[in-house]
Amino acid sequence: MNKIIKAIAFLIITVVLLSACGPNRTQKDIDQALKSDESKTKPDQLTMWVDGDKQIAFYKKITAAYTKKTGIKVKLVNVGQNDQLENISLDAPAGKGPDLFFLAHDNTGSAYLQGLAAELKFSDKELQGFNKDALRALNYDNKQLALPSIVETTALFYNKKYLKEAPQTLKEVEANAEKYTNHEKKQYGFLFDAKNFYFNYPFLFNNDDYIFKKNGDKYDVNKLGLNSKDVVKNGERLQQWYKKGYLPKAATHDVMIGLFKDGKVGQFVTGPWNLNEYQEVLGKDLGVTTLPTDHGEKMKPFLGVRGWYLSEYSKSKYWAKDLMLYITSKDTLQKYTNEMSEITGRTDVKSSNPNLKVFEEQAKNAEPMPNIPEMQQVWEPMGNASIFISNGKNPKESLDEATEDIRQNIEILHPEDK
Repeated sequence: MNKIIKAIAFLIITVVLLSACGPNRTQKDIDQALKSDESKTKPDQLTMWVDGDKQIAFYKKITAAYTKKTGIKVKLVNVGQNDQLENISLDAPAGKGPDLFFLAHDNTGSAYLQGLAAELKFSDKELQGFNKDALRALNYDNKQLALPSIVETTALFYNKKYLKEAPQTLKEVEANAEKYTNHEKKQYGFLFDAKNFYFNYPFLFNNDDYIFKKNGDKYDVNKLGLNSKDVVKNGERLQQWYKKGYLPKAATHDVMIGLFKDGKVGQFVTGPWNLNEYQEVLGKDLGVTTLPTDHGEKMKPFLGVRGWYLSEYSKSKYWAKDLMLYITSKDTLQKYTNEMSEITGRTDVKSSNPNLKVFEEQAKNAEPMPNIPEMQQVWEPMGNASIFISNGKNPKESLDEATEDIRQNIEILHPEDK
């Protein structure tokens, strides 16, 4: 019942947000906006909402070069990535929003449906060099709504003190878990945050499995694959890892990071976020490799994409798009990966860090998280199912219940489909 109440609350908030913040324009306003979209009149200033102090410091240098090139000043405003969608829905209609804003790709559908993200048109030449999956993640209803700046995924870290060579198969990973796990020494052969759907996705889903069935480029939200035969079977395997003591029930992801840094973990599946710390602490003992094969197929983790969106309310769309292309160019993103130690949305940008290169390679074999609003209904039920599995509940029952919760929540969001 709590799930239904939460879904109703989400629906109410969404309806209020759409009605309060979506474009409410006359045909005359629309015609004028379309005409001004291609206006080449230079503005005095463009505004970017930037995520955090590190990005502010980086883009201050980049936009200074853009100003020197074009004469257009760029105002950088520090707004947290997770706050930008809500803030722009309030600020943009009042004329206080940015020209460019920065979001994770799973907000793409919401940004478009609220009338906040402008549809973009690019030539084939302008899109050369971008990761195609990353571009697709920022496309909604066949409309390109952003350009990718950063991509994220998970890979397998390992400690060479335990493993001389990177494991190639999941069977090898399991064998290492058995060999090196020693609870008395608080030592683990294999760790990942198995109660978090983001991290356990590649261990539950084979390559042919799906969250929402896809018809072409569109997701069918009425066809769920979260409790398929394969996912249930992999859920049973996950539960066995708990029973065998490979995975601790109480440890959080932060605790696991600490254990890995302390040299207490042989293999650890996570993202590149703490890579610099691992390199400093573990030195030559640090190894990084792509996820292993499972049943002869390469495992595919989630691909997260963060990108730059052009506000529908921007009064200088031509030049805002020009700035977007500038800050996502090969030259700019090469500087970004060198300075920020993150992988970018371009395949023609290469990191000089061999450990980061592994994530660039893994990103080529990763599954973009669905960017539709209905995906927000998936995280909590699947997280709960993962917790239930860790506590010994039947995996099929856990996944069936999660699927039913998600189905009910989506039905509440789309009562017209009943």
